Amino acid sequence: MHIETIQDIVEWSAAFHRSFRTHLQASVATSQDERAKMLSHYIGDHQLNLAKTIDALTPTESANALGTWCTEYFNEQPLPNTAKINPRWAELSADEIFSDVNGIYEQLVDLYRYLLSRCAATPASETLQQLIDIHEHQLKLMAHSVNRLQDI
Repeated sequence: MHIETIQDIVEWSAAFHRSFRTHLQASVATSQDERAKMLSHYIGDHQLNLAKTIDALTPTESANALGTWCTEYFNEQPLPNTAKINPRWAELSADEIFSDVNGIYEQLVDLYRYLLSRCAATPASETLQQLIDIHEHQLKLMAHSVNRLQDI
């Protein structure tokens, strides 16, 4: 996907989480670790909910916010890629999987924060702040559940 505007970021973010769900579950499917499989399904459910939440942003945001240009970031930083199944994930423990997921979320939040720093005085700032808040909240929920999974 070619990203030029905040609208593109919102659409890419929702598509990313749908893709990540499929990627994670398929990658962990052959794991012998039942906790890792349970975690991949749990995180997958969060990815689907997150995608739906992000999709709901589009109709509520103004055309000015969504039309803000943001191409310079992508010349410097690659976006997380979930286009291919990663067999390495099948060998990871639940804690290692969550650590990787945490890293991906940090990368996404860094993207949104960078874009926010570049357009703080524009209508897009509210949209970007919502994306940051949504991702940080989901990460906290997942971290709490991972801690509970360790108790099992």
